[in-house]
This record gives sequence, C-alpha cells and structure tokens, in this order.
Amino acid sequence: MNRKILWAAPALLLILLIAPISGFAQLTETEVSESLICYVCPGEPLNVGRCSGGDQMRASITQMLNEGKDKQEILDFFVAQFGEKILTTVPKKGFNLVAYTGPFIALLIGIPAALFIIRRWGSAGRKQAADNGAAKPVTALDEKTRLQIEKELSELDEEN
Repeated sequence: MNRKILWAAPALLLILLIAPISGFAQLTETEVSESLICYVCPGEPLNVGRCSGGDQMRASITQMLNEGKDKQEILDFFVAQFGEKILTTVPKKGFNLVAYTGPFIALLIGIPAALFIIRRWGSAGRKQAADNGAAKPVTALDEKTRLQIEKELSELDEEN
C-alpha cells in the first residue's frame, strides 16, 4: 500500500506541473486592464486610472470576460476600436520588431567591423614604421668621430 502512495505522489505532482496553470485560474479584469491605456487619460494605464472613460472600458472588459472571451480577443477589440496606441506595450511585429532588434543587430555587426578596422589601421601603422626605418640608410661613422668615441669610452673605463 505504501508503495502505491510513493508512486502516486510524484505522478500527481508531475501532472500538476505539466497541466496549464492558466486553465485552472479564471482570467480577471485586472489582468486585461494592465495591458490597456485609458482612452480618456492618455498615458495612464487602465488599471491605475479611475475616470468615467476607464470605468466604461472596465465594464466592457467585464462583459467580454462573462461572454467567455480570452485576453487576446479583448485586446484585439480595443485595438480595432482605438488603434495600437491603446496598448501599454507595443506588439513586437513589423516596424516595432525592427525598432526592438535594430540596436542589437547594429552592435553585432558594428563591433566586429570596428575591431577589423582598428586592427587594419594598427598593422598599416606598424608596416609604415618598418618601411620608414628601412628606408633610412645606416651611415658609417667617419674615422675622426670613431676615434673620438673610443677615446671617451677609454677615459670612462679608466675612471672606474
């Protein structure tokens, strides 16, 4: 008997973890209103604002929830009526997707390109320096200068 319970408990826990949690919980008006902006009070989320326009929107949401509509259907209704500006977050599609991903793509392309250019400039500078150094011929010391250097070095050695 104890073995059956030991096997049943993990199985039940697994079923609870796999089962969609949203199916068990009822969608609330607050969850939907978090995604909408009040059409009367621009820039103010519907779940925060308390005005007559917001009250009308919340009543519509409650009515649609009672009709069994899901969150996306309700949001689509308000978008059709007021446009995308009614949403608290813009949908990630079309130009909005480019606006979200553009900076990251620019960094992914720009950083390697900048490193390539910097390395190329550095190697060109080293090559130019090497060419300039090789272009100057080494001049041999004339005999008078060489004798003067040897004399001074020998004087330094004698002092030490």
